[in-house]
Amino acid sequence: MKKIEEIRTNYNLASIQENDFTSSPIDQFRIWFNEILDKIIEPTAMTLSTYSQEHGAQNRVVLLKEIVHNGFVFYTNYNSLKAKQIEINNNVALSFFWPKFQRQICINGRAVKVSKKNSVSYFAKRPRRSQIAAWVSNQSEIIKNRGVIESKFSDVEKKFKGKSIPKPPYWGGYLVKPVSVEFWQGREDRMHDRILYVKTHNKWDLQRLSP
Repeated sequence: MKKIEEIRTNYNLASIQENDFTSSPIDQFRIWFNEILDKIIEPTAMTLSTYSQEHGAQNRVVLLKEIVHNGFVFYTNYNSLKAKQIEINNNVALSFFWPKFQRQICINGRAVKVSKKNSVSYFAKRPRRSQIAAWVSNQSEIIKNRGVIESKFSDVEKKFKGKSIPKPPYWGGYLVKPVSVEFWQGREDRMHDRILYVKTHNKWDLQRLSP
């Protein structure tokens, strides 16, 4: 068995040049995302990082649900720890890592709630049992055992039997508006390519970073 320090991957699939990039990181994200969309498991999975003084830095994987002209949208329980931290400090980070393509995208931005209309519209598109789960879970709260939520799931399922399921009042989306976006392409000998977009005065500046 290999030791951890012996695990190595020498990235050699591709390179990236500033001249090949669009003027908008959102447009560039779409290009990279479309290239991996049907080729990896969970292409929408992204790490969301939040911070508050009480709980410090917290990471978790959430799912990207929409790419819009000014950012990236995900949905969650507004009573969750992530939402409570965003309420206090809406500076967040998102990261995507696609090992098969030896690519990474790191996004720093500010999270704001999407409109209730948008949240209701997306909730209606969720699978029915996922809708039920949104009513069942007091996300991040301690429970005695799994039986507690399984019993509650059954109760909610019976309550809405034969009915459409409305969006819970404490559930909805966030739009992360980026202030910087880094596109990372692995290269041989750890000489990686890193292209950074930084927003200044409502304009995106493009920079190359040292590996």
